[in-house]
Amino acid sequence: MLLKRLIIFIYLTTATFALFAQNNSKLLQKADAQYGALAYAKAIELYETALKKPKSLTDDEIIKAKINLALSYKQVKDYQNAERVFYDVLSGNPILKGDDIKAYRTFAQVLTSNGKFSEANLYWQKFNELQEQDKRGVEFVKLNSNREALERNSGSYKIEYVGINSSSADFSPVYYKKGLVFVSGRSANASIKRVFNWDASSFLDLFYLEDLKALGTETGASATGSSSQTASPKTPQPSKRLGSDYYTPPTANDTKTVGRKGSDYITGSKDLDYEETPSIPTEKFSKSLNSKYHEGPCAFFHDGMKIVFTRNSQSGGGGIFGQKKNAAITRLKLYTAEYEDKEWRKIKEIPFNSNDYSCGHPTLTIDDKIMYFVSDMPGGYGGTDIWMTRYNNGDWTKPQNLGGTVNTRGNEMFPFIDERGNLYFSSDGHPGLGDLDMFFIPMNTATAMPSGKIRNLGAPLNSSKDDFGIITDSERRTGFLSSNRKRGGNDDDIYKFTRLGTLYGCRELVVNIFDNETKKPFDRIRFEYEVKGEPALRESAITNTLGTIKLCLEADNDFNFYVKQNGYQPITVNFSNKDASDYESSKLDIYLKKEVLIVEKNKKSKVETPNLTANEILVARRNGNSISTIFRGVVTAGKDSTPIAGVLIKFINQCNGSIQEMTTGADGSYEFKRELNCDYILESVKEGFGKSSELVAKVEEKRSIINIFRKKTAPVNIGSLFDTKLYKVGDVVQLDNIYYDSESAKIRKDAARELEKLVNTMRKNPNMIIEIRSHTDTRGNAQDNLYLSQLRANEVVDFMVQKGIARGRMRGVGKGESEPVNGCGDGVQCTEAEHQRNRRTEFKILSIERK
Repeated sequence: MLLKRLIIFIYLTTATFALFAQNNSKLLQKADAQYGALAYAKAIELYETALKKPKSLTDDEIIKAKINLALSYKQVKDYQNAERVFYDVLSGNPILKGDDIKAYRTFAQVLTSNGKFSEANLYWQKFNELQEQDKRGVEFVKLNSNREALERNSGSYKIEYVGINSSSADFSPVYYKKGLVFVSGRSANASIKRVFNWDASSFLDLFYLEDLKALGTETGASATGSSSQTASPKTPQPSKRLGSDYYTPPTANDTKTVGRKGSDYITGSKDLDYEETPSIPTEKFSKSLNSKYHEGPCAFFHDGMKIVFTRNSQSGGGGIFGQKKNAAITRLKLYTAEYEDKEWRKIKEIPFNSNDYSCGHPTLTIDDKIMYFVSDMPGGYGGTDIWMTRYNNGDWTKPQNLGGTVNTRGNEMFPFIDERGNLYFSSDGHPGLGDLDMFFIPMNTATAMPSGKIRNLGAPLNSSKDDFGIITDSERRTGFLSSNRKRGGNDDDIYKFTRLGTLYGCRELVVNIFDNETKKPFDRIRFEYEVKGEPALRESAITNTLGTIKLCLEADNDFNFYVKQNGYQPITVNFSNKDASDYESSKLDIYLKKEVLIVEKNKKSKVETPNLTANEILVARRNGNSISTIFRGVVTAGKDSTPIAGVLIKFINQCNGSIQEMTTGADGSYEFKRELNCDYILESVKEGFGKSSELVAKVEEKRSIINIFRKKTAPVNIGSLFDTKLYKVGDVVQLDNIYYDSESAKIRKDAARELEKLVNTMRKNPNMIIEIRSHTDTRGNAQDNLYLSQLRANEVVDFMVQKGIARGRMRGVGKGESEPVNGCGDGVQCTEAEHQRNRRTEFKILSIERK
């Protein structure tokens, strides 16, 4: 739960309700009271009961009750039931006013987390129309329309479920000595089970894994997060019902509304045949730190002798987020303690704590001089913000808000500072893939304030669920994060991640090339580009008929673009995408100026232009292989065959009448594409010269490239995948016979021949950009299958690169077991042949321009 994760805690109450003797109006009053006290599990029970017989309620009462019920489900992270109730109340287009308008925004967030992005955009737009202050919806609509931008780098990270997780919430790990300290709701054999009214979950304590080697890793052996890559940890196998996996979240159809009480209404609560026992033992961190209250995220001074930790306060406070005062609500506060005589002692509050607002989620810079934390204190931007305080001679300075670059009208929380001072945090106010997404921003170490652009970490570090509590090194090579991606709800778990590729995916750039004088776009112009300082990795591309092309360039880099066109001055243009958007395309307009020829006569030091007459004939000399699909040459004139510029060359296809044309530059060169089985007419025209025209005959059948190849390899015919069928952008084409052995990523020999066809297709369509998708069967662990499918996709990309296809034209994406082509789902008995059909590879056309 989002606000639970803010650690705005509630004391345990013992009130019970005799529901049978109360009318609906009184039930609503009770429900509203529990809702106001943030006791959402009890509020859900009361609202659901009252709404079963709504006849005695007014329309306004019904609408308000349903909105509060939907919000209650959202607060306990039951997005399936939240979607059901929101749709029930909002699909009728009620007239909402004041704070109730926020229901459209919240419903949009719920739909996004449930993977319904188009529907989410409709409600974001509705929210934008009804209010003017909160413009978050504009950016969320942009991202939901191009979510692939944050998912294209998913193959760069390996995510592993670790064996310290339990059936309860486990989250926010921090390095301590050689192990991890983390927050957990497990009971740890406590004689009294304490229940949190928010969602009827257990109270939180600090737990300790003494040695990271127990996970099969030496990640983060020091408090600074240094790391090394090692073997994968063991993954526990919780009990599950037939046909369902512990890693498969419920859907809106799985919600329960009848015959339930309290937390039983909440999808994902622990009464659903779900038990998970940690495979790696841990222990409570400290008897003196863990109390009868919640203990939340903490941070250690880097000598390990002092801790700053979160605890809900021991005295009642005022209202929260503008609500009325309620004695049942307590506040989050920060405390420090020192390690003496093998125990944590001298526990005391940090001075800026208050009973009127909350403070928590601390993180310390490597020199222990600056602490970042979360608070809803006055002076912020929205729900909760990230603040900064300095530690000088044992005293904490007045907190300073990090400002609007980081903080939004939503909730920012769970900050983490790496050893270089870079800030990570989670937010539902910045556009993301789910409810809480993790973000990164460089910081000025002198001012301790933001100094760069915020970046969404993208998939798979982020998911459609809550992702938060990350710890990592400055290069993000490895680390840990928290997420409820497995089952949703309050089932937070800790995951280890390892970076296998680049930090970020590519960022889109639209390149447009124009004539500087006419401002008209060029028709199919070739250019080259490279990462600045890496000429050996230079690549080429060709614009479409409108003079434009969309590229996806490696993030956070500077680039050089080189354009040479006959009759125009060559140009080099610099471009940087370091500050570019992750999900909006940047634009680069390039204008070419015509080449100016300076003729100087009567100077022996200069070469004079030949004295050509109108009776002289232009000669188009041919270069290269006569059977090549590229036809090139040089136009000359005069007795000494001097190359000449400004000649209009036309290359006319006699099969279909299509015409290619260009104007020569100073070197007189020209170049065209041709079909070998067609005759062409080559015309050369320049004012003041006689017209040159000649026939370029087709290549005879016996000398065609295809037949030469067939003679060498008959009877095998390896052609293009587009030989007999046309495809368009967005089509998904399955590659026949690209199968894999079970649990293997190695390309089988029977697959190589089909991949050769894809190679030929890419060669014949040099502007085509594709996404190579690999799938597994549905047996085994879903996370392992996703990782295996990514390896398979990468293997195909590597094969294509070895055949000369530029890596930048391909993107490998592992789809795991998520899209079977038959009914072989979880728990279904299938033959090996049926399973093999699911172990397939296909490609999606992202961009293509036919020649």
